[in-house]
Amino acid sequence: MLSLTWLACALVPLAPLVVARPPVGLLAPPKQPPFGFEGSQAAARLATAPPVPNFFDQLLDHSNPSFGTFPQRFWFYDGYYEEGGPIVLFNAGEEDASGYTGYLQNGTIVGSIAYATGGATIVLEHRYWGASIPFADYSTANMKYFTIENSVQDFAYFAQNVVLPFSNGTNTTMAPPNVPWIVTGGSYPGALAAYVKQTFPDLFYAAYASSAPVQAISDFYGYFIPVANGAPQNCSTDMKAVITHWDSVMSNGTKEEQLELMSVFGLQNVTHSVDAASALQTVPWSWQNLGPAVGAHQEFFDFCDTLEVKDGVAAGPEGYGLEYALAQWGAWQLATNQQSCGDAFAGDSCWGTFDPDASFYTNVDPSNTYRPWMWLICTDLGFWQNGDPTAPSIVSKQVTVEYWERQCPLWFPAEDGVSVPQLAPVAHVNKLYDGWNINQDHLLFVNGEFDPWRSGSVSSELPSAPKRQSTPQQPILLVKTGVHCWDMITSTAQANPNTRVVFDQVVAQMVEWMKEWNMVPARPPQN
Repeated sequence: MLSLTWLACALVPLAPLVVARPPVGLLAPPKQPPFGFEGSQAAARLATAPPVPNFFDQLLDHSNPSFGTFPQRFWFYDGYYEEGGPIVLFNAGEEDASGYTGYLQNGTIVGSIAYATGGATIVLEHRYWGASIPFADYSTANMKYFTIENSVQDFAYFAQNVVLPFSNGTNTTMAPPNVPWIVTGGSYPGALAAYVKQTFPDLFYAAYASSAPVQAISDFYGYFIPVANGAPQNCSTDMKAVITHWDSVMSNGTKEEQLELMSVFGLQNVTHSVDAASALQTVPWSWQNLGPAVGAHQEFFDFCDTLEVKDGVAAGPEGYGLEYALAQWGAWQLATNQQSCGDAFAGDSCWGTFDPDASFYTNVDPSNTYRPWMWLICTDLGFWQNGDPTAPSIVSKQVTVEYWERQCPLWFPAEDGVSVPQLAPVAHVNKLYDGWNINQDHLLFVNGEFDPWRSGSVSSELPSAPKRQSTPQQPILLVKTGVHCWDMITSTAQANPNTRVVFDQVVAQMVEWMKEWNMVPARPPQN
């Protein structure tokens, strides 16, 4: 089965910016680049011992404290701390946070903010991932306390109650608002940072949100619009031609013609043509993984070379046309099938979504780390990455909101009175946190010009989105040619001139806001 791209932004130690793809056939999440402590140490040439994980007793349900607590893991670093400096809080988002401990130091923008402001850093693990899972498994009944509201409330309860283990041997509370806290994150954690600032404007002094999709959207065809706009024009043109042909055949062709077209891509053994159509999302999903300092020979550009270079000659803006592009994309998909599924002609065991007994639906073990993300989009956020129903697209119109929502009760069959809603309640989420209209002082947004998640951000260009303007108190910065979370890792951000200027602006802005904090008199002393 293919996978919806999820929200993510964080680098692997000592590796180029690469975001791991979710299980085959699942929606891509919005993720920030992992960056381990070893990579941070190498970048800074330091010999500091690896950080020690700590645990905080977090409320299971903030609306019912009597339900008890669960241990939430965090790491703390005070190597840059100076008296009066901020606490810079980073949430690792939708995976085990141990791969993100490099964010404690200045190999990342989070650590760079702390370094420039004399702050201490915290990496906080998100509930329901890593060592911060409240229950033994991810069964439907056990997921009931995983909500956006609880996740946002986690930040406030943590900040107000955590005892921080300073390296001088003292264990100290540094509770806001008497102490300035800066909440940070990229991708989904960036949206969380914005939600936290919106919900607790007086508790958290400032926030930094990179590539943050703050507007929950069900019909998220806008994910692919920045991809089509940012791709080489010849490649985008030919991709649209292939998908338009696919949709025509699947809508109007005979069964024989449909099967013949599916066989071009090695997908003739897939029972439902919509699953085959979703398999073709693999290529546009790979755009999200582009890094700021890698250049050519990333997966998406290699694909475009396959379509647009013939006998060593690149096509013009109009591309090489349907016939050549269809054959070349077909060959690419055959290789993808072999690599991802172990069979060039893979069928339902790899790409199918209609079998309720498929292992990705039934595996409730905590090792199935994609499962809580699926719960979150089924029950709160939507973000169904479908074809554009209104215009030619690089993704098939067969892939609809309904295609994805049909899968939610297969992932989470009703259990002990707990079930997924028929539709993700995105309007409720947007009412809670104001979505595109979020407006708070000392809240800084960064977005990439060609980030697929831009359509859900305050820089969205969707027709229904407001045209937000940057202000001194709520800056909205755009990385020219940027993709997802390009400003978060120091080395790669500094290697790209478009990203470097934004990275430096973010740090300078936080320094300026801390100067404003220090000019305000008569705050109670820090504990």
